[in-house]
Amino acid sequence: MKRVGIVTIHNSPNYGACLQSFALCKYIEQQGAYCEIIDIRRPVHEDYVYEKHYSSYRNNPFSLKKKIRNTIKKLLGRNTKVNQFTSARAEKRFELFNSSIHYSQPYAKLSDLARKPPHYDVYISGSDQLWNPAQPYCLEPYFLTFVPQDQTKISYATSIGITELTSKEKSDFKKWLNSYKAVSVREKQGQTLLESFMTKEVETVADPTFLLDVEYWKGIAQYPAVSNEYIVVFLLSRNQEVVDYVIRLSKESRLKLIFMKINALPESDDYTIDNEIGPREFLGYLSKANMVITDSFHCTVFSILMGANNFFTYINPLSQRGSRITDLLQTFGLEKHLLPTNFKMGYNELVKEQIDKERVNLIIEKEKLKSRSFLNKWIR
Repeated sequence: MKRVGIVTIHNSPNYGACLQSFALCKYIEQQGAYCEIIDIRRPVHEDYVYEKHYSSYRNNPFSLKKKIRNTIKKLLGRNTKVNQFTSARAEKRFELFNSSIHYSQPYAKLSDLARKPPHYDVYISGSDQLWNPAQPYCLEPYFLTFVPQDQTKISYATSIGITELTSKEKSDFKKWLNSYKAVSVREKQGQTLLESFMTKEVETVADPTFLLDVEYWKGIAQYPAVSNEYIVVFLLSRNQEVVDYVIRLSKESRLKLIFMKINALPESDDYTIDNEIGPREFLGYLSKANMVITDSFHCTVFSILMGANNFFTYINPLSQRGSRITDLLQTFGLEKHLLPTNFKMGYNELVKEQIDKERVNLIIEKEKLKSRSFLNKWIR
């Protein structure tokens, strides 16, 4: 039995990060290997120990500027700690979901990881925006620089998340990736960017969530006790224009309106807020929805996988990360399910854009087989 170790974004209150890490682990286990997530702590974790040598490229939360800002906030009596979960019940549901994954010992200090790394037959840089230089953590260990020489290293569906890298970032990425046996990324944009300064072949594969069968996801979903048909909304960042728009859609359609996990939205008779959902409940809401409105990549993914009756994804015009969503929609021929930014389309116009589920399911199978083929070469 092969032993596989993964570095990825895990133990996060983010539904996408949680579900993609779960998916990669579970698929590898289904192939008969033993799989662990290498438990590298990040600045969001309370036991994380900052070491100056291991800093973020562009978003160091321990910079002098940010320390001064946090000190001022404390003096003014403002809380500088970000509340990672919307409720205690949501936190418990995430913990229970994540408990089915195997983890290595925790590495609160990156120097400890480099000094005494865990040992596996195969090491994988996992998916999500793991290689985005704007992340508030040091990227180096996520390029598996701690792995002993001559060990097998690959990446699976890793995302860079931005369109440009600095010369320093390019130099480091090239140096670190030279020791990989195989490199795959999630987006064509990432493939193009890496191939612009590397000679190594870079492949594109699907997000890990596509590795598992659709029926598997439906089997673990927790379905909501909602008797009425509904529109469900999931927004990574609250946008008042989107909020006002979906309220209008709800009134036009006379469908119940439900917001999943949203902060600082006042109570109203116009909608229901569910801040207590975990990953399973997230899947269940999407499966039964008449319509999904989101700005999230992974909510778009699971709207496709769970067979939501209809969905539309909003990309903020100021966002620099929208290409991952447009790539995804193009893959499935669902470009018309990108929500117009002028918010002029009414509910009756939106529902005219039907989803050919039979065609979508055929593409899901094609993407799944291609992605499994890449990964199976290394984990079996």
